Amino acid sequence: MFFWAIFDESSLKELFMTPRILDIKTQVERENTLLDCAHAFIQRESIAALTIDKLVKELPFSKGTIYNHFNSKEDILLGLCNRGMSILAELFNRARQFDGLPREQGLAIHFAYMLYAKLHPTLFMLVLTAKTSNITDKASASKQEEHLLLEGKLIGPIVSIFQESLDRNEISPPMPMTLEQLAFACWSLSFGTNALLLQNIEHCGTRSNLVVERELINNVNLLFDGFQFQPLTNDFDWTNTISRLKSITFCKEIDNLKSRGHILAI
Repeated sequence: MFFWAIFDESSLKELFMTPRILDIKTQVERENTLLDCAHAFIQRESIAALTIDKLVKELPFSKGTIYNHFNSKEDILLGLCNRGMSILAELFNRARQFDGLPREQGLAIHFAYMLYAKLHPTLFMLVLTAKTSNITDKASASKQEEHLLLEGKLIGPIVSIFQESLDRNEISPPMPMTLEQLAFACWSLSFGTNALLLQNIEHCGTRSNLVVERELINNVNLLFDGFQFQPLTNDFDWTNTISRLKSITFCKEIDNLKSRGHILAI
Protein backbone atom coordinates (compact mmCIF):
# COMPACT_ATOMS: atom_id res chain seq x y z
CA MET A 1 0.00 0.00 0.00
CA PHE A 2 2.84 2.40 0.82
CA PHE A 3 4.28 2.02 -2.71
CA TRP A 4 1.03 3.09 -4.35
CA ALA A 5 0.43 5.86 -1.82
CA ILE A 6 3.49 7.87 -2.84
CA PHE A 7 2.30 8.17 -6.46
CA ASP A 8 -0.70 10.08 -7.70
CA GLU A 9 -2.65 8.86 -10.72
CA SER A 10 -0.73 10.93 -13.29
CA SER A 11 2.62 9.78 -11.89
CA LEU A 12 1.57 6.15 -12.17
CA LYS A 13 0.58 6.63 -15.79
CA GLU A 14 3.93 8.24 -16.55
CA LEU A 15 5.80 5.47 -14.70
CA PHE A 16 4.28 2.61 -16.66
CA MET A 17 3.63 4.24 -20.02
CA THR A 18 5.73 3.26 -23.05
CA PRO A 19 8.58 5.60 -24.08
CA ARG A 20 7.34 8.77 -25.78
CA ILE A 21 7.47 8.62 -29.56
CA LEU A 22 8.95 11.79 -31.01
CA ASP A 23 7.05 13.59 -33.73
CA ILE A 24 8.70 13.90 -37.15
CA LYS A 25 9.66 17.56 -36.67
CA THR A 26 11.42 16.82 -33.38
CA GLN A 27 13.22 13.84 -34.88
CA VAL A 28 14.49 15.92 -37.80
CA GLU A 29 15.58 18.76 -35.52
CA ARG A 30 17.43 16.37 -33.23
CA GLU A 31 19.15 14.65 -36.15
CA ASN A 32 20.23 18.01 -37.54
CA THR A 33 21.63 18.96 -34.14
CA LEU A 34 23.66 15.76 -34.12
CA LEU A 35 24.95 16.39 -37.63
CA ASP A 36 25.78 20.02 -36.77
CA CYS A 37 27.85 18.83 -33.83
CA ALA A 38 29.66 16.19 -35.91
CA HIS A 39 30.32 18.73 -38.65
CA ALA A 40 31.80 21.23 -36.20
CA PHE A 41 33.91 18.52 -34.58
CA ILE A 42 35.38 17.41 -37.93
CA GLN A 43 36.18 21.02 -38.84
CA ARG A 44 37.92 21.48 -35.50
CA GLU A 45 39.62 18.09 -35.23
CA SER A 46 39.41 15.56 -38.08
CA ILE A 47 37.28 12.77 -39.47
CA ALA A 48 39.59 10.17 -37.93
CA ALA A 49 39.18 11.70 -34.46
CA LEU A 50 35.37 11.53 -34.54
CA THR A 51 33.74 9.01 -32.17
CA ILE A 52 30.28 8.61 -30.68
CA ASP A 53 31.71 9.00 -27.17
CA LYS A 54 33.26 12.37 -28.08
CA LEU A 55 29.97 13.58 -29.51
CA VAL A 56 28.14 12.60 -26.31
CA LYS A 57 30.38 14.97 -24.36
CA GLU A 58 29.35 17.88 -26.59
CA LEU A 59 25.62 17.15 -26.87
CA PRO A 60 22.66 17.35 -24.47
CA PHE A 61 21.75 13.81 -25.48
CA SER A 62 22.66 10.40 -24.16
CA LYS A 63 24.59 7.80 -26.12
CA GLY A 64 21.37 5.85 -26.51
CA THR A 65 19.64 8.86 -28.05
CA ILE A 66 22.40 9.20 -30.63
CA TYR A 67 22.04 5.53 -31.53
CA ASN A 68 18.33 6.08 -31.99
CA HIS A 69 19.23 8.31 -34.93
CA PHE A 70 22.52 6.88 -36.19
CA ASN A 71 23.71 3.30 -35.82
CA SER A 72 27.43 4.17 -35.99
CA LYS A 73 30.06 6.80 -36.65
CA GLU A 74 29.94 5.73 -40.29
CA ASP A 75 26.20 6.38 -40.39
CA ILE A 76 26.84 9.93 -39.16
CA LEU A 77 29.50 10.49 -41.83
CA LEU A 78 27.17 9.29 -44.57
CA GLY A 79 24.46 11.49 -43.09
CA LEU A 80 26.78 14.49 -43.36
CA CYS A 81 27.69 13.54 -46.91
CA ASN A 82 23.98 13.33 -47.76
CA ARG A 83 23.44 16.77 -46.26
CA GLY A 84 26.11 18.16 -48.55
CA MET A 85 24.65 16.38 -51.56
CA SER A 86 21.25 17.93 -50.81
CA ILE A 87 22.80 21.40 -50.84
CA LEU A 88 24.63 20.65 -54.07
CA ALA A 89 21.55 19.18 -55.74
CA GLU A 90 19.68 22.44 -55.14
CA LEU A 91 22.55 24.40 -56.70
CA PHE A 92 22.63 22.06 -59.71
CA ASN A 93 18.89 22.51 -60.21
CA ARG A 94 19.37 26.28 -60.33
CA ALA A 95 22.21 25.82 -62.81
CA ARG A 96 19.96 23.71 -65.04
CA GLN A 97 17.31 26.45 -64.95
CA PHE A 98 19.80 29.09 -66.12
CA ASP A 99 18.31 31.02 -69.04
CA GLY A 100 20.79 30.13 -71.75
CA LEU A 101 22.19 27.52 -74.10
CA PRO A 102 22.96 23.96 -72.92
CA ARG A 103 26.69 24.74 -72.84
CA GLU A 104 26.00 27.79 -70.68
CA GLN A 105 24.05 25.55 -68.31
CA GLY A 106 26.95 23.11 -68.32
CA LEU A 107 29.27 25.92 -67.29
CA ALA A 108 26.73 26.87 -64.61
CA ILE A 109 26.96 23.33 -63.17
CA HIS A 110 30.73 23.67 -62.76
CA PHE A 111 30.34 27.17 -61.35
CA ALA A 112 27.82 25.85 -58.81
CA TYR A 113 30.21 23.08 -57.75
CA MET A 114 32.99 25.60 -57.21
CA LEU A 115 30.73 27.76 -55.03
CA TYR A 116 29.73 24.68 -53.02
CA ALA A 117 33.38 23.72 -52.48
CA LYS A 118 34.23 27.24 -51.32
CA LEU A 119 31.24 27.59 -48.99
CA HIS A 120 31.25 24.03 -47.61
CA PRO A 121 34.86 22.76 -47.81
CA THR A 122 34.43 20.07 -45.15
CA LEU A 123 31.33 18.60 -46.79
CA PHE A 124 33.02 18.89 -50.20
CA MET A 125 36.02 16.80 -49.11
CA LEU A 126 33.93 14.40 -47.03
CA VAL A 127 32.73 12.71 -50.23
CA LEU A 128 36.10 10.95 -50.52
CA THR A 129 35.58 9.28 -47.16
CA ALA A 130 31.85 8.68 -47.52
CA LYS A 131 32.29 6.90 -50.86
CA THR A 132 34.53 4.20 -49.38
CA SER A 133 33.06 0.76 -48.70
CA ASN A 134 34.17 1.05 -45.07
CA ILE A 135 31.61 3.82 -44.63
CA THR A 136 28.77 2.69 -46.86
CA ASP A 137 28.84 -0.92 -45.66
CA LYS A 138 28.47 0.14 -42.02
CA ALA A 139 25.87 2.85 -42.59
CA SER A 140 22.17 2.19 -42.13
CA ALA A 141 19.99 1.05 -45.01
CA SER A 142 18.00 4.28 -44.81
CA LYS A 143 21.11 6.47 -45.18
CA GLN A 144 22.37 4.32 -48.05
CA GLU A 145 19.01 4.60 -49.81
CA GLU A 146 18.98 8.36 -49.28
CA HIS A 147 22.51 8.53 -50.69
CA LEU A 148 21.51 6.74 -53.89
CA LEU A 149 18.48 8.99 -54.36
CA LEU A 150 20.66 12.07 -53.95
CA GLU A 151 23.17 10.75 -56.47
CA GLY A 152 20.31 10.57 -58.95
CA LYS A 153 19.34 14.16 -58.18
CA LEU A 154 22.92 15.29 -58.78
CA ILE A 155 23.52 13.47 -62.03
CA GLY A 156 20.04 14.19 -63.41
CA PRO A 157 20.59 17.86 -64.38
CA ILE A 158 23.98 17.07 -65.94
CA VAL A 159 22.67 14.17 -68.01
CA SER A 160 19.69 16.22 -69.16
CA ILE A 161 21.99 19.04 -70.34
CA PHE A 162 24.01 16.61 -72.46
CA GLN A 163 20.88 14.93 -73.76
CA GLU A 164 19.48 18.27 -74.87
CA SER A 165 22.77 19.23 -76.50
CA LEU A 166 22.80 15.93 -78.41
CA ASP A 167 19.21 16.48 -79.54
CA ARG A 168 20.21 19.93 -80.81
CA ASN A 169 23.36 18.57 -82.51
CA GLU A 170 25.47 20.92 -80.39
CA ILE A 171 27.91 18.31 -79.10
CA SER A 172 30.12 15.76 -80.86
CA PRO A 173 32.62 13.92 -78.62
CA PRO A 174 35.74 12.63 -80.43
CA MET A 175 34.77 9.07 -79.49
CA PRO A 176 31.51 7.29 -78.61
CA MET A 177 30.57 8.18 -75.02
CA THR A 178 27.47 7.50 -72.97
CA LEU A 179 25.67 10.27 -71.12
CA GLU A 180 27.02 8.84 -67.87
CA GLN A 181 30.58 9.00 -69.21
CA LEU A 182 30.14 12.61 -70.25
CA ALA A 183 28.76 13.44 -66.79
CA PHE A 184 31.63 11.60 -65.07
CA ALA A 185 34.21 13.54 -67.10
CA CYS A 186 32.62 16.74 -65.79
CA TRP A 187 32.55 15.56 -62.19
CA SER A 188 36.17 14.36 -62.19
CA LEU A 189 37.39 17.61 -63.73
CA SER A 190 35.46 19.80 -61.33
CA PHE A 191 36.28 17.81 -58.22
CA GLY A 192 39.95 17.56 -59.09
CA THR A 193 40.36 21.26 -59.86
CA ASN A 194 38.61 22.36 -56.66
CA ALA A 195 40.34 19.79 -54.45
CA LEU A 196 43.80 20.66 -55.74
CA LEU A 197 43.47 24.44 -55.65
CA LEU A 198 41.23 25.23 -52.68
CA GLN A 199 43.58 24.12 -49.90
CA ASN A 200 47.25 24.50 -49.01
CA ILE A 201 48.35 25.82 -52.41
CA GLU A 202 50.91 28.06 -50.74
CA HIS A 203 52.91 24.93 -49.89
CA CYS A 204 53.17 23.82 -53.52
CA GLY A 205 55.14 25.95 -55.97
CA THR A 206 53.45 24.55 -59.06
CA ARG A 207 50.05 25.68 -57.74
CA SER A 208 50.94 28.90 -55.95
CA ASN A 209 50.05 31.17 -58.88
CA LEU A 210 46.84 29.34 -59.81
CA VAL A 211 43.40 30.63 -58.82
CA VAL A 212 40.70 28.01 -58.60
CA GLU A 213 37.90 29.92 -60.31
CA ARG A 214 40.08 30.98 -63.24
CA GLU A 215 41.60 27.54 -63.72
CA LEU A 216 38.20 25.88 -63.42
CA ILE A 217 36.84 27.99 -66.28
CA ASN A 218 39.96 27.22 -68.35
CA ASN A 219 39.60 23.48 -67.72
CA VAL A 220 35.87 23.49 -68.46
CA ASN A 221 36.53 25.27 -71.76
CA LEU A 222 39.18 22.71 -72.67
CA LEU A 223 36.85 19.84 -71.86
CA PHE A 224 33.81 21.27 -73.61
CA ASP A 225 35.80 22.28 -76.70
CA GLY A 226 37.16 18.72 -76.76
CA PHE A 227 33.56 17.52 -76.84
CA GLN A 228 32.91 20.00 -79.67
CA PHE A 229 30.24 21.42 -77.39
CA GLN A 230 28.80 24.44 -79.21
CA PRO A 231 29.35 27.32 -79.09
CA LEU A 232 33.11 26.92 -78.76
CA THR A 233 35.10 29.06 -76.35
CA ASN A 234 36.24 31.62 -78.92
CA ASP A 235 32.82 31.91 -80.58
CA PHE A 236 30.80 33.25 -77.64
CA ASP A 237 30.81 35.97 -74.98
CA TRP A 238 31.25 33.82 -71.85
CA THR A 239 31.95 36.86 -69.65
CA ASN A 240 28.28 37.78 -69.89
CA THR A 241 27.29 34.24 -68.85
CA ILE A 242 29.56 34.37 -65.80
CA SER A 243 28.29 37.84 -64.92
CA ARG A 244 24.68 36.61 -64.91
CA LEU A 245 25.63 33.54 -62.86
CA LYS A 246 27.16 35.82 -60.23
CA SER A 247 24.48 38.51 -60.20
CA ILE A 248 21.31 36.44 -60.70
CA THR A 249 21.49 32.64 -60.45
CA PHE A 250 23.91 32.41 -57.52
CA CYS A 251 23.72 35.91 -56.04
CA LYS A 252 23.02 34.54 -52.53
CA GLU A 253 26.13 32.38 -52.59
CA ILE A 254 28.25 35.22 -53.99
CA ASP A 255 27.03 37.51 -51.19
CA ASN A 256 27.83 34.78 -48.66
CA LEU A 257 31.38 34.53 -49.98
CA LYS A 258 31.76 38.33 -49.89
CA SER A 259 30.66 38.34 -46.24
CA ARG A 260 33.56 35.97 -45.55
CA GLY A 261 36.00 38.23 -47.38
CA HIS A 262 36.19 36.14 -50.57
CA ILE A 263 35.93 37.92 -53.90
CA LEU A 264 35.94 35.76 -57.02
CA ALA A 265 38.79 36.39 -59.46
CA ILE A 266 36.45 36.11 -62.46
